[in-house]
Amino acid sequence: MQPRALPPALRTRPFDVAAADREGVHRERLRRGDLDRPSRSLRWHRSRPPTGVDRIRAFRPVLQPGQFVSHVSAAVLWGLPLPRAHPGDDPVHVTSVLPAAQMRRHGVRGHRTAAAHAVVRQRWGMPVSSPATTWVECGAILGLDDLVALGDAVVTSRTCATSVEDLRAALAARGPCRGAPTLRRALELVRVGAGSPQETNARLGIVRAGLPEPELQVEITDATGRFVGRVDFAYRRQRIVIEYEGDHHRTDQQQWEHDLRRHRAFAALGWSVLRWTRQDVTTNRGAALAELAALLRSRS
Repeated sequence: MQPRALPPALRTRPFDVAAADREGVHRERLRRGDLDRPSRSLRWHRSRPPTGVDRIRAFRPVLQPGQFVSHVSAAVLWGLPLPRAHPGDDPVHVTSVLPAAQMRRHGVRGHRTAAAHAVVRQRWGMPVSSPATTWVECGAILGLDDLVALGDAVVTSRTCATSVEDLRAALAARGPCRGAPTLRRALELVRVGAGSPQETNARLGIVRAGLPEPELQVEITDATGRFVGRVDFAYRRQRIVIEYEGDHHRTDQQQWEHDLRRHRAFAALGWSVLRWTRQDVTTNRGAALAELAALLRSRS
């Protein structure tokens, strides 16, 4: 027998038992096999499991006063990049302010913190660690390069409205904590302007190869001062541009044609353009860096 249809308000979103009670849904209906039980008192349709922000927001009804979303889960709510090994939405990280008890339930990783370390904002209707505090919290979970990529995103995002000095202040305010040495090393490598983790990885590869660090998000103008384009990386003195091109630059016809026009315009102004892909940042990194090094020497 097919389970009875849920009320329209509950059919397409996660909900808790209290919401089902308000809609007049019998408790027996909540035990049927078409519903998943990700955590005590929560339900969602097995055929439509939420992910990302929606999955984290599903836990809003179970948060108690003094509890907030934190760590990598807060990064998801702020729209920040995370490595695949730490997606942030399963489990959901929730921090309790002392003396409140640590949350212990399926689907949640609980933490506790002193009130002085809890800097909480509202995001997507949920209490969440501030972007700078989120970055510090992730020091206990992420490695160096992932922390640099996360920090780059925090200080570049308009939504986060956070500076490098804000990160420095948040780390200093936290004092001794897990990951503090790695966070301090990452902080020295964080820059404003990175458009993606792959751009961060490209920049780190350049620096670690002993090459000069390029400027980020440089505006190219012609002799009259007319804006021609903004580029990912540039060496102004050598007039070298590096553009990191994700797959959409290849698959999107309009984007591809736009890129060609921009690069022709740069070349006409005497700029040399290197176009890097994911392979140039990973498996083909040595050859890409050697080409850049040779070009820097020839244009010095």
